[in-house]
Order: sequence, then C-alpha cells, then structure tokens
Amino acid sequence: MYLSKAGVVGVALIGFIATAGAAGEQKNTTGLPTYPHDAGGIMDATVRSLPNGQHCISYMSNTDDSLSNVEDWYKKQLPDAKIDDINHNSMFGNYFKLKGIKLLSGNDIVNIYADTDRNKTTIELYKCRDAAKPSN
Repeated sequence: MYLSKAGVVGVALIGFIATAGAAGEQKNTTGLPTYPHDAGGIMDATVRSLPNGQHCISYMSNTDDSLSNVEDWYKKQLPDAKIDDINHNSMFGNYFKLKGIKLLSGNDIVNIYADTDRNKTTIELYKCRDAAKPSN
C-alpha cells in the first residue's frame, strides 16, 4: 500500500495533534509572537538540531483561521523578516510540497502552511541560538 504525500503529511499531523492533546495545552515560551487564535500546541522542552545546522527550541500549533490571515498577522508582527516559500530549503526535503511561507527573522524561523485535509493552518515557531550553515 502506498500513501500519497498528502496522506503522509496528514498522518504526521494527526500524530502531532494527538500528542498535543495528550500533553495538554502548552504555552509558547520561544519569545516569538503567538498567534491570537492559536489552538494550543506543543512546546519543545529541549534544544534540537535542525537539518540546516541550527540549534532551536520550537513551538508548534494550529488554528482554524485561513492561511492568508495567519500569514498577514505574522508579517505585521515581524515586519523586518525575510519572506520565503516554505518549500525553499525545506526541513521536509523535496518530498513534501506545502502551501505557505517561511519567515526568517534573524536566526529564527516561522513556518506557516495549510493543512488542507483538516482545514487548519499549521504554525511552527523556531527560536534558534545560531545561524543556519551556508548551503552548498
């Protein structure tokens, strides 16, 4: 049996939501802005290494609000952030093609993308203590 890309993303997101429900609502302690209609999420307890070489803590959540509303809100909150397609140098590699944006603010990353299977918008905040390694 083969799963579609959307199916794999859906399974991963269901696992994320199930874990969030089991862990209870956790507060965003990254220092990055929390979306006002955030449905509660998971705050990473430890610093983790990202594929780009950065060391970050993360907060992941979702909202019923539209992708465009969430993108617009974060653009206003982080006006100096560089805006990039979420698929450019993606942490998911080339396998997943998501609809959304990545905001780069200093060393920090905000991923915002649509979960069309569940009609949700996913928000990932990464507070990083170092810059990404230059890509070759």
